[in-house]
Amino acid sequence: MIVNNLLHINLTRVHAIALLVFALQIVSCSDDSVSPKPPPDLPQSCDWFWQNPLPQGNSLFGVSFVDANTGTAVGDVGTIARTTDGGATWVSQTSGTTKTLYSVSFTDANTGTAVGAAGTILRTTDGGGTWVSQKSGTSKNLLSVSFSDASTGTAVGGFGTILRTTDGGATWVSQTSGTTDVLAGVSFTDANTGTAVGAAGTILRTTDGGGTWVSQTSGTSNLVRGVSFTDANTGTVVGANGTILRTMDGGTNWVSQPSGTDAELEAVSFTDANTGTVVGSSGTILRTTDGGTNWVSQASVATTNDLFGVSFADASTGTVVGSSGTILRTTDGGTNWVSQTSGTSNLLRGVSFVDANTGSAVGDGGTILRTTDGGITWVSQTNGTRDDLYGVSFTDATTGTAVGLQGTILRTMTCGTE
Repeated sequence: MIVNNLLHINLTRVHAIALLVFALQIVSCSDDSVSPKPPPDLPQSCDWFWQNPLPQGNSLFGVSFVDANTGTAVGDVGTIARTTDGGATWVSQTSGTTKTLYSVSFTDANTGTAVGAAGTILRTTDGGGTWVSQKSGTSKNLLSVSFSDASTGTAVGGFGTILRTTDGGATWVSQTSGTTDVLAGVSFTDANTGTAVGAAGTILRTTDGGGTWVSQTSGTSNLVRGVSFTDANTGTVVGANGTILRTMDGGTNWVSQPSGTDAELEAVSFTDANTGTVVGSSGTILRTTDGGTNWVSQASVATTNDLFGVSFADASTGTVVGSSGTILRTTDGGTNWVSQTSGTSNLLRGVSFVDANTGSAVGDGGTILRTTDGGITWVSQTNGTRDDLYGVSFTDATTGTAVGLQGTILRTMTCGTE
């Protein structure tokens, strides 16, 4: 899951800023506009409230949590903010730079590194009380950073840049990547074993801490956007022009799988090593139950709208969302998809279900929809913003976070309690 989370976050950072912010629990201020209130008799309302660490709406690109409560987020113009209570409050920290920060990695509550534009690297050993600039030796944008322990880390970025430190950033050493393509994401599962990915189908692998980076034959020059690993060895990558790639040996070999489509594939979700679903443009939904040996188009979907989000509560029960308020539901693993009435024509970008019945969807214009009956009814919720919302994540039926444009983050801890 480490590989899945980090690669997915970093790849989507390049593809779309908003999707990068997807797991964040941090917010910037919005205007005073308020969405229309729903009728007072609507069931299962939620108290959505702002989490306001900063007096401006800067975009946020990277986040790192070391436990359920302690996290740091970074973004535009050197923005750094810190929470120690799971996002209930956020405190702005002085970064000492106005450069955009794209990624951050903490190994414990005190020790972290942030990277960004023009080779910026910042280091803290006191939980962000002070951030110290480090010499990266490059002016290239650094887009992702991964530390396996307090001393050992790797940063990647533009023109195939890879930098490595084994002394907590006191020195950063350039490593030979063998590519000039932008590297958008990096993930290490231990101090020696890591994978970097980027433009033009680039996938690189090291097993000696970056002493050597070996280009892995991806078989595509397409941009890849989504990665899902079910264990350290078994993973799937999806991207442009119907690209699906599969590895069962930690990326030593990537095998192209026939998707049967040239659609833009946006997201992939596996519930186990064999069972997965991919969604994409023009209503594309693909399903596999044999690890991708066969991907079956679920042509019963009654939409040609673009689909942007997918959430499965179990192997059989799933929901996808997309443009023009599209919501589709399956209870048989995607053999059949049923269109549901969302009550909105706004584009829906993210969806999160905690069980077969209880879920939320978010989208443009501050749209938040809630269901507690598996989507038979969807109820619009008041949230205090008209900014576009790009992602939503619930940890249980009552506690969730929605994120979006201008660094917006909304938090609820009361869904279903009223």
